[in-house]
Amino acid sequence: MRAAFGSFFATPGPWGNELGLSDLGQGWQRVGVAPFRTERLRLAAGVDNLVVATAAPALAAYVSNSACAHLEGRTSAGHSLSLHLPNTAEPCGYRHVEGGPGQVDPDFAVDALRTWALEAGRTPSTEAITAIVTCGEDDLSVREDAVLMLFAALGFTLGAEIPPAIKPDDRAFGDYELVVRKAEVRVAREQYMASRGWPLEDDLKATPRDLDYLRFRDLLWSSVYGGGATRDELVTRYQQLAARWKQ
Repeated sequence: MRAAFGSFFATPGPWGNELGLSDLGQGWQRVGVAPFRTERLRLAAGVDNLVVATAAPALAAYVSNSACAHLEGRTSAGHSLSLHLPNTAEPCGYRHVEGGPGQVDPDFAVDALRTWALEAGRTPSTEAITAIVTCGEDDLSVREDAVLMLFAALGFTLGAEIPPAIKPDDRAFGDYELVVRKAEVRVAREQYMASRGWPLEDDLKATPRDLDYLRFRDLLWSSVYGGGATRDELVTRYQQLAARWKQ
């Protein structure tokens, strides 16, 4: 998941967050993630890999500024769908990392989504799916809501929120976020220049301190929902990091 879609989990805030990690029942989960500056979104390839890894259908949506969404769906039986919401022939005003899908015949899109849901063992609503696929640009102003409505139309419940095991904004991790934000800019700039074959002056490149803090960031975010380091281990690692680079 993190390698394909990003490591920034949309963890719950004071008012809740429907795009966090949710248990939808019967082994299904929905999660909201975004890539850091130093990560590259792989929407279509990520969905393909997820289907191979799980032998189950997968659906991903990349939302641009809450105004539109690029959907990629796959099933283990080989059914595939790329869809843009709104599904119109009008040019999209937002830049999609992998390009925005063109208009898809509504009947084909509805049938493809129903097929996806049925293979997932859901009971989809054709009427609800049709309403979403045929909605106009002004019908749904917030595309995150449209994506959640699509999950419901496919036959999934809202689900139960899974709380994070580690809070990324834990005060025990000090000012790591401030340091990491600056480090990400330098590393992202270095990656971009290298991809173009352009030279970059040494004083603009990422420093050993930058790389140390980015490694801590990766360990922290891989632990947010368990499976990584414990909070105590992360606190110790941060304290060692802060001591090493104390200014």
